Amino acid sequence: MRYKAIAAIVVLLVVTLGIANSLRSQDAPAKPSDTDHAKRSLAVNLLRAINTVEVTHKMQHGAFLSKDDLLASEEFSSYMTRAARNNPQLAGAHLSNGPEILPGWALRLNISADGQSYDVMLEDTTDKNCGYATVTDERGVIRESKAIGCSL
Repeated sequence: MRYKAIAAIVVLLVVTLGIANSLRSQDAPAKPSDTDHAKRSLAVNLLRAINTVEVTHKMQHGAFLSKDDLLASEEFSSYMTRAARNNPQLAGAHLSNGPEILPGWALRLNISADGQSYDVMLEDTTDKNCGYATVTDERGVIRESKAIGCSL
């Protein structure tokens, strides 16, 4: 009788630990693929470039640049050329002022009326399920986001 009770406790313990381990592995974030990592890196590096040029321009001219002025500026062009030396992803970037700044990436840049603040969203237009995007503003903090229910 005592043997059956001990065996039942051991079986219960193994089942409980198995369920707990299964639940823990489901909660673990999925490791992004190399493709996802490369895309995220490109997005973050492009926002770093935008932040750098915006802050430099504001220090020199007193206001931030609009999207059209940013993309047409010599400051942005020369920054991208310098950045491409250290970042091969930026070396192949063909920036456009159309709906997509890069193939698969839409840029929204809003400047306040007085030119003293801005916010930027760079959205992956190929991510139809979760809408991956990076965002930043005049404070220079870059954030990554996805739709609710999608893990980063």
